[in-house]
Amino acid sequence: MNIEVHQDDQYHLRRLVDRLPSMLAYWDKGLICRYANQAYKRWFGITPERLIGTSIVNLLGPDLYALNKPYIEAALRGEEQTFERLIPGPGGTKRFAMAWYIPDVVNGVVEGFMVQVTELTQLRETEDALHRERTLRLQIEEHARQLDALLQERGEMLDVLAHEVRQPLNNATAALQSAATVLSEVGETSASERLRRAQTVIGQVQSSIDNRLAVASLLGRQDAIERTDTDIDALLGVALADIPGSERGRIRIERITSTRTASMDMSLMRMALRNLLINALKYSPEGAPVTVRLTDSDEPLALVIDVEDAGPGMEPDLVPHIFERGVRGKRQPGQPGHGLGLYIVQRVMAMHGGRAELVRNGPDGATMRLWLTPSSEV
Repeated sequence: MNIEVHQDDQYHLRRLVDRLPSMLAYWDKGLICRYANQAYKRWFGITPERLIGTSIVNLLGPDLYALNKPYIEAALRGEEQTFERLIPGPGGTKRFAMAWYIPDVVNGVVEGFMVQVTELTQLRETEDALHRERTLRLQIEEHARQLDALLQERGEMLDVLAHEVRQPLNNATAALQSAATVLSEVGETSASERLRRAQTVIGQVQSSIDNRLAVASLLGRQDAIERTDTDIDALLGVALADIPGSERGRIRIERITSTRTASMDMSLMRMALRNLLINALKYSPEGAPVTVRLTDSDEPLALVIDVEDAGPGMEPDLVPHIFERGVRGKRQPGQPGHGLGLYIVQRVMAMHGGRAELVRNGPDGATMRLWLTPSSEV
C-alpha cells in the first residue's frame, strides 16, 4: 500500500514538473542527461525520453556549448551559476532565457548539476520597448529644449526688429505731426491734410507690424502671463498714444467706475485696446466719435471696457467668425489689414481669463466689450 502511494506521488510530481514552462534537467559529471522535463521538447524539439542518456554537447551544439562551457565547468567545481543566454529553438525561434546551474554535491563530491532555464523573452522585449521609449522621450525632450532655445532666439530677434522698425516710424510720425501743425498754422491746409493722411498710413503700418509680431511671438507662448496691479488711466494713456495724433481727438473716454487699478499684463491689454480703437476709427465715418466706456461688473466680477463706434455695423454672416484669425470686414475692402486685430483681442482676453464679445451691432454702429476678471478669478 505504501509503495502504491509513493508511486502515485511520483506520478503527480512528474505531471507537475512536466507542466512547468521552465526547463528542468539533471546532468551528471560526465555531462550526460539523467532527467529532463517536457519543456525541452518545446524549447529544443527533443522529448525527455530521447534526451536522457544524451550528452549536453549534442543538445546544445558546438557554438552554444562553447558559450556555456565556463558555467558548466564552474558548476562541476561546486559553484552555483546564474547567467542569461539567447537560446535557438526549432523553426528558427530564439528565446531569451535565465539559466541556473546548481551543483549536486554528495559527501563533498560533485556528482553533477541541476539545470533550470526560464524564458525571459517577453520581459526582455518589454525592457527593450521601455528602453526605446526612454530613448525616444529623451530625444523629444532634447528636441523640445532646442526648440525652446530657437523660440527664445526668435523672440529676441523679433524684439530687436520691432525696436528697429518702430522707432523710425515713431520719429516719422512725430515729424509729420509737427510739420502738419506748422503748415496748418500758416494756412497751408492742403499740404497739412496730406501730411495727416501720411501719418494715418504710418499708423496703419505700425499697427500691422505690431499685430504680426504679436502673433509670431507673444501670443504663441505657452507659459502663463505675468499680471501686475496696473493704473487704468495709464492703460488708456498708452493705448491712446498709439493712435495717430490726427485721429486721437475723436476718442471720448467715459468712466462710470471708481476703480483705479486692475490686474493685467499691461503690454497685452494695451495691444487689445489699441486694436479695438483702430477698428472703431477705421469703420466709423470720418470725424465721427469713438467712445471708450469703463464700468464695473459684479457678476461676473470684472472691469468692463466698451469701445463704441458709429459705423455701419458688421455683416450678420460675419458676426459668428469675427474673432477667428484672418477674418476681415467686407464693407471697407480697400482698407489695409490681415484679419489679425480681433483675433489678437480675443487671445489677449483669454490669456487673462476674461473674454471679448460683440454686444451691439447695427446700422448705427457696433460695441465691442472686454471683460477683465481679477487674477484670483482666472
